[in-house]
Amino acid sequence: MYINARTTHEEKTIHPLPKEKTNFVFIGYDSREDIAYRVCENSLARHSSRPLTIIDLNVNHLRSSGHFTREWREDNEGQKYDVLDDKPFSTEFSHTRFLCPHLAKINKMKNWVMFCDCDFLFLRDIDKLFKFVEENHSDKAVACVKFDWQPTEDTKMDNQKQLGYDKKLWSSLMLFNMKHKDVKNLTSDKVNNMKGLDLHQFKWTSDDQIGEIPASWNHIPEVSKLNESPNAIHFSLGGPWFGGKFENMQFAQDWEDEKLLYRNTISETRPTKMVTY
Repeated sequence: MYINARTTHEEKTIHPLPKEKTNFVFIGYDSREDIAYRVCENSLARHSSRPLTIIDLNVNHLRSSGHFTREWREDNEGQKYDVLDDKPFSTEFSHTRFLCPHLAKINKMKNWVMFCDCDFLFLRDIDKLFKFVEENHSDKAVACVKFDWQPTEDTKMDNQKQLGYDKKLWSSLMLFNMKHKDVKNLTSDKVNNMKGLDLHQFKWTSDDQIGEIPASWNHIPEVSKLNESPNAIHFSLGGPWFGGKFENMQFAQDWEDEKLLYRNTISETRPTKMVTY
Protein backbone atom coordinates (compact mmCIF):
# COMPACT_ATOMS: atom_id res chain seq x y z
CA MET A 1 0.00 0.00 0.00
CA TYR A 2 1.50 3.33 -1.06
CA ILE A 3 0.94 6.78 0.38
CA ASN A 4 -0.17 8.45 -2.82
CA ALA A 5 -0.85 12.01 -3.92
CA ARG A 6 -2.89 11.27 -7.05
CA THR A 7 -3.67 14.75 -8.37
CA THR A 8 -2.49 18.32 -7.87
CA HIS A 9 -5.79 19.08 -6.16
CA GLU A 10 -5.40 16.17 -3.78
CA GLU A 11 -1.81 17.15 -3.03
CA LYS A 12 -3.07 20.50 -1.83
CA THR A 13 -6.13 19.29 0.07
CA ILE A 14 -5.32 15.81 1.41
CA HIS A 15 -2.49 15.36 3.88
CA PRO A 16 -0.52 12.09 3.75
CA LEU A 17 -0.44 9.87 6.79
CA PRO A 18 2.11 10.84 9.44
CA LYS A 19 5.30 8.81 9.07
CA GLU A 20 4.75 7.13 12.44
CA LYS A 21 1.54 5.63 11.03
CA THR A 22 3.52 3.78 8.36
CA ASN A 23 6.23 1.16 8.20
CA PHE A 24 9.45 2.96 7.32
CA VAL A 25 11.54 1.07 4.74
CA PHE A 26 14.86 1.90 3.06
CA ILE A 27 15.89 0.07 -0.11
CA GLY A 28 19.45 0.15 -1.40
CA TYR A 29 19.68 1.74 -4.83
CA ASP A 30 22.31 0.89 -7.44
CA SER A 31 22.24 2.62 -10.84
CA ARG A 32 23.18 -0.67 -12.54
CA GLU A 33 20.15 -2.41 -11.04
CA ASP A 34 17.37 0.14 -11.42
CA ILE A 35 14.81 -2.47 -12.52
CA ALA A 36 15.68 -4.66 -9.53
CA TYR A 37 14.95 -1.71 -7.23
CA ARG A 38 11.62 -1.01 -8.97
CA VAL A 39 10.47 -4.61 -8.72
CA CYS A 40 11.55 -4.87 -5.08
CA GLU A 41 9.66 -1.69 -4.22
CA ASN A 42 6.56 -2.88 -6.08
CA SER A 43 6.57 -6.25 -4.32
CA LEU A 44 6.90 -4.61 -0.91
CA ALA A 45 4.04 -2.21 -1.50
CA ARG A 46 1.76 -4.68 -3.23
CA HIS A 47 1.79 -7.15 -0.33
CA SER A 48 1.79 -4.69 2.55
CA SER A 49 -1.33 -4.45 4.73
CA ARG A 50 0.02 -1.26 6.33
CA PRO A 51 0.99 1.94 4.49
CA LEU A 52 4.68 2.21 3.72
CA THR A 53 7.12 5.05 3.54
CA ILE A 54 9.73 3.75 1.08
CA ILE A 55 13.03 5.57 0.62
CA ASP A 56 15.67 4.79 -1.98
CA LEU A 57 19.25 5.05 -0.73
CA ASN A 58 20.64 6.90 -3.73
CA VAL A 59 24.34 7.54 -3.14
CA ASN A 60 24.39 10.64 -5.37
CA HIS A 61 21.63 12.27 -3.33
CA LEU A 62 23.32 11.28 -0.08
CA ARG A 63 26.64 12.76 -1.23
CA SER A 64 25.13 16.01 -2.51
CA SER A 65 23.26 16.49 0.76
CA GLY A 66 26.42 15.88 2.80
CA HIS A 67 25.30 12.73 4.61
CA PHE A 68 27.76 10.42 2.87
CA THR A 69 31.37 11.51 2.46
CA ARG A 70 33.55 8.39 2.52
CA GLU A 71 35.76 8.05 -0.55
CA TRP A 72 35.68 5.30 -3.16
CA ARG A 73 37.93 4.48 -6.05
CA GLU A 74 37.23 2.40 -9.15
CA ASP A 75 39.64 0.35 -11.25
CA ASN A 76 39.67 -0.05 -15.04
CA GLU A 77 37.29 -3.02 -14.83
CA GLY A 78 34.66 -1.12 -12.88
CA GLN A 79 35.40 -2.73 -9.53
CA LYS A 80 34.86 -0.32 -6.63
CA TYR A 81 37.15 -0.11 -3.61
CA ASP A 82 36.68 1.67 -0.31
CA VAL A 83 39.58 4.10 0.14
CA LEU A 84 39.41 3.82 3.94
CA ASP A 85 40.33 0.11 4.08
CA ASP A 86 41.04 -0.66 0.40
CA LYS A 87 38.46 -3.46 0.41
CA PRO A 88 36.37 -4.22 -2.71
CA PHE A 89 32.59 -3.89 -2.59
CA SER A 90 29.86 -4.70 -5.08
CA THR A 91 27.01 -2.18 -4.78
CA GLU A 92 26.57 1.58 -4.46
CA PHE A 93 24.72 1.01 -1.17
CA SER A 94 27.33 -1.25 0.46
CA HIS A 95 28.04 1.40 3.09
CA THR A 96 25.06 3.78 2.85
CA ARG A 97 22.75 1.11 4.31
CA PHE A 98 24.16 1.97 7.71
CA LEU A 99 22.93 5.55 7.32
CA CYS A 100 19.35 4.33 7.78
CA PRO A 101 19.19 5.18 11.52
CA HIS A 102 20.70 8.62 10.85
CA LEU A 103 18.17 9.36 8.10
CA ALA A 104 15.30 7.92 10.12
CA LYS A 105 16.25 10.14 13.05
CA ILE A 106 16.15 13.22 10.80
CA ASN A 107 12.64 12.15 9.84
CA LYS A 108 11.72 11.79 13.52
CA MET A 109 11.16 8.04 13.38
CA LYS A 110 11.27 6.49 16.85
CA ASN A 111 10.28 2.88 16.29
CA TRP A 112 11.66 0.12 14.04
CA VAL A 113 12.88 0.90 10.53
CA MET A 114 13.94 -1.58 7.88
CA PHE A 115 16.66 -1.83 5.24
CA CYS A 116 16.90 -4.32 2.41
CA ASP A 117 19.09 -4.75 -0.67
CA CYS A 118 17.44 -3.91 -3.98
CA ASP A 119 17.71 -7.51 -5.19
CA PHE A 120 14.88 -8.72 -2.95
CA LEU A 121 11.47 -9.95 -4.06
CA PHE A 122 8.84 -9.91 -1.33
CA LEU A 123 6.13 -12.57 -1.42
CA ARG A 124 4.39 -11.83 1.90
CA ASP A 125 3.19 -8.91 4.00
CA ILE A 126 6.20 -7.10 5.49
CA ASP A 127 4.04 -5.86 8.38
CA LYS A 128 4.29 -9.39 9.79
CA LEU A 129 8.06 -8.97 10.09
CA PHE A 130 7.74 -5.60 11.80
CA LYS A 131 5.32 -7.13 14.30
CA PHE A 132 7.66 -10.09 14.83
CA VAL A 133 10.61 -7.92 15.87
CA GLU A 134 8.41 -5.68 18.02
CA GLU A 135 7.08 -8.71 19.89
CA ASN A 136 10.28 -10.78 20.09
CA HIS A 137 13.22 -8.35 20.03
CA SER A 138 11.97 -5.15 21.65
CA ASP A 139 15.20 -4.84 23.67
CA LYS A 140 17.61 -5.54 20.79
CA ALA A 141 19.47 -3.01 18.65
CA VAL A 142 18.98 -4.75 15.33
CA ALA A 143 17.46 -7.92 13.90
CA CYS A 144 18.43 -9.97 10.85
CA VAL A 145 18.79 -13.48 9.46
CA LYS A 146 21.97 -14.95 10.92
CA PHE A 147 23.55 -16.76 8.00
CA ASP A 148 26.33 -19.30 8.47
CA TRP A 149 27.79 -19.15 4.97
CA GLN A 150 30.96 -18.21 3.13
CA PRO A 151 31.28 -17.83 -0.66
CA THR A 152 33.12 -20.48 -2.65
CA GLU A 153 33.51 -18.32 -5.77
CA ASP A 154 35.59 -15.17 -6.19
CA THR A 155 32.95 -13.18 -8.09
CA LYS A 156 29.22 -12.51 -7.92
CA MET A 157 26.53 -10.74 -10.00
CA ASP A 158 28.15 -8.82 -12.88
CA ASN A 159 31.70 -10.06 -12.11
CA GLN A 160 32.09 -8.01 -8.93
CA LYS A 161 34.58 -9.38 -6.41
CA GLN A 162 33.06 -11.62 -3.75
CA LEU A 163 34.50 -11.00 -0.28
CA GLY A 164 34.15 -13.46 2.56
CA TYR A 165 33.93 -12.28 6.19
CA ASP A 166 32.28 -13.01 9.52
CA LYS A 167 28.49 -12.35 9.46
CA LYS A 168 28.42 -12.50 5.68
CA LEU A 169 24.95 -11.53 4.31
CA TRP A 170 23.59 -10.49 7.72
CA SER A 171 23.38 -6.83 6.68
CA SER A 172 21.38 -7.51 3.50
CA LEU A 173 18.13 -7.23 5.47
CA MET A 174 18.15 -5.41 8.79
CA LEU A 175 15.56 -3.95 11.11
CA PHE A 176 16.90 -1.20 13.35
CA ASN A 177 15.40 -0.38 16.75
CA MET A 178 15.44 3.42 16.83
CA LYS A 179 14.99 3.41 20.61
CA HIS A 180 18.22 1.50 21.25
CA LYS A 181 21.33 3.38 22.35
CA ASP A 182 23.62 1.56 19.89
CA VAL A 183 21.39 2.52 16.98
CA LYS A 184 21.21 6.11 18.20
CA ASN A 185 25.02 6.10 18.24
CA LEU A 186 25.24 4.90 14.63
CA THR A 187 25.73 8.46 13.39
CA SER A 188 26.66 9.64 9.92
CA ASP A 189 30.16 10.44 11.21
CA LYS A 190 30.58 6.85 12.40
CA VAL A 191 29.27 5.42 9.12
CA ASN A 192 31.65 7.61 7.12
CA ASN A 193 34.70 6.73 9.19
CA MET A 194 34.36 3.13 10.38
CA LYS A 195 36.01 0.43 8.30
CA GLY A 196 33.56 -1.22 5.95
CA LEU A 197 34.01 -4.67 7.46
CA ASP A 198 33.41 -3.26 10.95
CA LEU A 199 30.07 -1.93 9.76
CA HIS A 200 29.04 -5.18 8.10
CA GLN A 201 30.24 -7.24 11.05
CA PHE A 202 28.04 -5.16 13.38
CA LYS A 203 30.98 -3.81 15.39
CA TRP A 204 28.79 -0.78 16.18
CA THR A 205 26.83 -2.99 18.60
CA SER A 206 27.46 -6.26 20.48
CA ASP A 207 26.50 -9.77 19.43
CA ASP A 208 23.98 -10.14 22.27
CA GLN A 209 22.11 -7.11 20.90
CA ILE A 210 21.48 -8.71 17.50
CA GLY A 211 18.08 -10.40 17.31
CA GLU A 212 17.35 -13.21 14.87
CA ILE A 213 14.48 -13.25 12.38
CA PRO A 214 13.16 -16.30 10.49
CA ALA A 215 15.31 -17.34 7.53
CA SER A 216 12.18 -17.30 5.34
CA TRP A 217 12.50 -13.50 5.13
CA ASN A 218 15.90 -13.73 3.42
CA HIS A 219 15.90 -16.82 1.25
CA ILE A 220 18.89 -16.90 -1.13
CA PRO A 221 18.71 -19.36 -4.03
CA GLU A 222 21.66 -21.77 -4.03
CA VAL A 223 22.65 -20.62 -0.53
CA SER A 224 19.67 -21.04 1.82
CA LYS A 225 18.05 -24.32 2.73
CA LEU A 226 14.38 -24.25 1.79
CA ASN A 227 12.70 -25.66 4.91
CA GLU A 228 9.52 -23.62 4.53
CA SER A 229 7.75 -21.43 2.02
CA PRO A 230 9.86 -18.25 1.70
CA ASN A 231 8.49 -14.83 2.55
CA ALA A 232 11.14 -13.01 0.55
CA ILE A 233 13.64 -14.04 -2.12
CA HIS A 234 17.09 -12.47 -2.12
CA PHE A 235 18.97 -12.81 -5.41
CA SER A 236 22.31 -12.14 -3.75
CA LEU A 237 24.44 -14.09 -6.23
CA GLY A 238 22.73 -12.42 -9.19
CA GLY A 239 19.17 -12.00 -10.42
CA PRO A 240 17.19 -12.50 -13.64
CA TRP A 241 17.81 -8.89 -14.71
CA PHE A 242 21.47 -9.84 -15.38
CA GLY A 243 20.38 -12.35 -18.04
CA GLY A 244 22.45 -15.39 -18.99
CA LYS A 245 22.60 -18.15 -16.39
CA PHE A 246 20.41 -16.15 -14.00
CA GLU A 247 17.36 -16.20 -16.27
CA ASN A 248 16.45 -19.77 -15.36
CA MET A 249 17.44 -19.80 -11.69
CA GLN A 250 15.05 -20.72 -8.90
CA PHE A 251 12.30 -18.10 -8.41
CA ALA A 252 13.31 -16.24 -11.58
CA GLN A 253 9.77 -16.58 -12.94
CA ASP A 254 8.33 -15.10 -9.74
CA TRP A 255 10.55 -12.08 -10.28
CA GLU A 256 9.50 -11.81 -13.93
CA ASP A 257 5.84 -11.95 -12.89
CA GLU A 258 6.39 -9.11 -10.41
CA LYS A 259 8.23 -7.12 -13.07
CA LEU A 260 5.19 -7.43 -15.33
CA LEU A 261 2.93 -6.20 -12.53
CA TYR A 262 5.29 -3.26 -12.03
CA ARG A 263 5.29 -2.45 -15.76
CA ASN A 264 1.49 -2.39 -15.70
CA THR A 265 1.49 0.26 -12.96
CA ILE A 266 4.21 2.58 -14.30
CA SER A 267 1.65 5.11 -15.52
CA GLU A 268 0.06 5.28 -12.09
CA THR A 269 1.18 7.78 -9.44
CA ARG A 270 4.27 6.61 -7.59
CA PRO A 271 4.65 7.05 -3.82
CA THR A 272 5.00 10.39 -2.12
CA LYS A 273 8.26 9.93 -0.21
CA MET A 274 8.13 11.89 3.00
CA VAL A 275 11.86 11.90 3.57
CA THR A 276 14.44 14.55 4.32
CA TYR A 277 17.98 14.05 3.02
